[in-house]
Amino acid sequence: MKLKQIKAMASSSSRTSYRSLEDKCTTLVNLNPDFRNWFVKVLVSEKTPIRFLKWGRQQKLVFVDKKNGSMHDIIYDQDVEQLDILLQLYKTYYIENAKIKEITSNTPIFASAKYQMLLSKSTYIKLANEEEQLPIDHAYQLTSFVQCPELADVSTKQINLLCSVVHVFLPRFVEKTKRNLQEFVIVNEERRPSILTLWEEFLQTEAPFLAQNVHTLPVILGMRLSVNTFYGILISI
Repeated sequence: MKLKQIKAMASSSSRTSYRSLEDKCTTLVNLNPDFRNWFVKVLVSEKTPIRFLKWGRQQKLVFVDKKNGSMHDIIYDQDVEQLDILLQLYKTYYIENAKIKEITSNTPIFASAKYQMLLSKSTYIKLANEEEQLPIDHAYQLTSFVQCPELADVSTKQINLLCSVVHVFLPRFVEKTKRNLQEFVIVNEERRPSILTLWEEFLQTEAPFLAQNVHTLPVILGMRLSVNTFYGILISI
C-alpha cells in the first residue's frame, strides 16, 4: 500500500472519530450535577494565571460552545500544572463527564451562572483537530467606548473591550480607597482614548507586562471590566 493511501485512510479514520464525538455533544446550558454520560465541545475563551492561595493552587477558565453558552471552570492543586499545559487559550476541546457543581460563592464569575465545572487529570479531554476548531469571534460581545458613559457606576454592568495600550502612568497609592493602582491610556478602533485602571493583585501580574511592552502598542482583550466615574470616566479591572 502506498504512503499516500495510508495517510488518506488515517485521515478518514480521524474524521470518523471526530464525527462520532460531534454526534455525542450536548451544550453547556444543558449541564447540571445530575446529568450523566455527556460530551461537550468547547473553546477556552479565558484563562487566569495559576494563583497560590492559603489552601493551595487554583486556576480558573471559561469555556464557550457553538451556541454561545458559557461555563466557569476550576482546576485545583496537583492537577493545575498538567492541565495548564493541556488546555490552551482559544483552542477547542472535547470534554467528557467532568464534575458539575452548584456555585455557592457570593461572587461567581458570571452573575447568572448556577453551575461550574471542576476539572482534574482524570477528566477526558481531547483537542479538536484544525477542521473542528470553533471560531473565536463569536465568543466575545465587545462594548464600544461610546457606550461606556451610560454604563458608568452601574454595578451590574460589566463590559468586554478590545483595545490597544498606548501610554502608561506610574503606580500610585489612592488615599481615599487605601489601595494601589496603575493607569494606562487605551484606544480602540473608534480612536477614542480612555483610562484603564488596574488595582492591587493585577499590579503584580498584568500591569508589569503592559508597562514593559507599551512601546509595542499591545492589543488586549479585557473581560468583565467595570466603568466608573472616580475621576471622569474610567474603566477598571
